[in-house]
Amino acid sequence: MMFPRISIIVPLYNKVNEVQRAIDSIFAQTIQDFELIIVDGGSTDGSLDAIKKYELDPRYRLIHQISKGLPVGRNDGIVAASTDIIAFLDADDEWCPTFLEKIFHLRQMYPYAGLYATAYATRYEDSFREPRLSEIPSAPWEGLLKSYFRSSALAFIYPFAPCYVAIPRFTFTTVGLFNPNLRTGEDAEMWGRIALNLPIAFTSSIGAIYSAVASNKMTDNPTVLIQHPFVEYLAAYPENELNKHPDIENIRLYIQKEELAIALNNLYAHDSRQA
Repeated sequence: MMFPRISIIVPLYNKVNEVQRAIDSIFAQTIQDFELIIVDGGSTDGSLDAIKKYELDPRYRLIHQISKGLPVGRNDGIVAASTDIIAFLDADDEWCPTFLEKIFHLRQMYPYAGLYATAYATRYEDSFREPRLSEIPSAPWEGLLKSYFRSSALAFIYPFAPCYVAIPRFTFTTVGLFNPNLRTGEDAEMWGRIALNLPIAFTSSIGAIYSAVASNKMTDNPTVLIQHPFVEYLAAYPENELNKHPDIENIRLYIQKEELAIALNNLYAHDSRQA
């Protein structure tokens, strides 16, 4: 095996119906010099048996982790990774064959970016939906986002999710790992921390597919939230530094969006009073 160019982390917990599709999409990439780190949280439904065929591949590694939560699973994978750039794929989603190719092209063009991401399509039971992007040119555009905060606020969705990003190791040195105390919103909190400090490179070409319908999804049972994790993070951020941030107006717009999102989440969680 040649030295891998990229580490791929797949957190896994009871995804027997989807995980093989996800792992197959990794091994179908046009770029094959990677290491694959599966972080299993104690699956009991046969998920590991579904991908047993890959055990003999020298690129495959398995970490057993008993129910410490998704952020800790990603962090364990980051610590175990042997490369200087790390990609993530959830076990119920999948990559298009050229996902890694798109990521490496972005990295070549923007080596100083703190995060690389592609657009994604959403799969429903019998249909696909193209992404809704705001103030980001349509495909085949690529470049540095003018404002991650503004794009996320105006579209009311994040331009990307953990399954469609790759992050250089120096980014984690700069902003830290995923917050291990969070059970929801840990990804958005991380994107906000990165966007505060580093540029984000993005291509509006679709590189991955998000499955809206899958088993054991965390979004199926929303919990009541008091405050969005990134807004909570900003509350501890030095106010004088935040007010001097060159994107402060869009950060404020983003905070307003997240307050609305928390209200909607709490309605879905059947707590209209908190909403």
